[in-house]
Amino acid sequence: MSPCLLRPVVRLCAMLLFAGMVSACAPTVRPAGLPIAQTVLGPDGFVAADGAALPLQSWGNLEDPDAVILGLHGMGDYANAFMELGEQVGSKGIAIYAYDQRGFGRTATRPFWAGTASLVNDASDALTLLRARYPDTPIYLLGNSMGGAVAIITAATRGHLMDGLVLVAPAVWNRNMMPWYQTAPLSILSHSLPWLPLTGRGLDIWPSDNIDMLRRLSRDPHMMSSVRVDLLAGVADIMDLARVRAGDISVPTLLLSGMQDQVIPPKAVAALDDELSSLGLPDYHHCLYSEGYHMLLRDLNGPVVIEDIRRWVTDRTDRKNYSCTIK
Repeated sequence: MSPCLLRPVVRLCAMLLFAGMVSACAPTVRPAGLPIAQTVLGPDGFVAADGAALPLQSWGNLEDPDAVILGLHGMGDYANAFMELGEQVGSKGIAIYAYDQRGFGRTATRPFWAGTASLVNDASDALTLLRARYPDTPIYLLGNSMGGAVAIITAATRGHLMDGLVLVAPAVWNRNMMPWYQTAPLSILSHSLPWLPLTGRGLDIWPSDNIDMLRRLSRDPHMMSSVRVDLLAGVADIMDLARVRAGDISVPTLLLSGMQDQVIPPKAVAALDDELSSLGLPDYHHCLYSEGYHMLLRDLNGPVVIEDIRRWVTDRTDRKNYSCTIK
């Protein structure tokens, strides 16, 4: 499964390094083009500033919602990552929007990395469009896994575009926390064999305890079953920057993580929690789920996690009554 693709690089890179498979190719990045188009949030597409059409999905009350959530999906995923969230809270006064980030899902540039700036600028433009559409409604940015890293950087640099930030199992496993035998091969291979696909097959890593859901996603053609090495290196880059910029967040923030997460080490999220706790944010909570895996919104315990998000977004007076362990 795509959320497991970060760790397979350890074994594969080590083998290739010692085999001497190093050449002079550079990693491929396909960033956004020049801002030549009018940004538009249509019924099924988000037109970015360079004219790129990013598939869009939405759920819930889109006419007069009590709150709006913009979701940013994780690596290898696409907008449908928020189907469970949308179906559960959409009928409770919340509008949910999500688009396929560049290089993923149904976008024209799949399977190439778009670069951190392109991903953050897209999120900023989408938030700006939502603010124009809902000028008097609270708007929250929700980032899941890799999308959490994008969301952290967006919140740190454009906090005025949102009323709050929700981080679901954010990808904040930066290189400083990885052993050298993971970071060095990744750096070399992203410049030597950028086309090399990596998969999670053969590894005993489970992104979720919801096996039926995992089987369904394995048959979804819009999900990535493998990724290029240079895309993986790009994700490592954005995780590094997210940890650096986390200290600049100033908006209310809800951090959700699982003790059973086998993709992003709990110690990495704990380090983020320590930093966010020290910032004196106007409203900050870390929800830790003892049975939670990486795919918190789609785990068997997903409905409980989603209800905690709904409560935090819509009921400020009840924000301390969660179903998780408050850290």
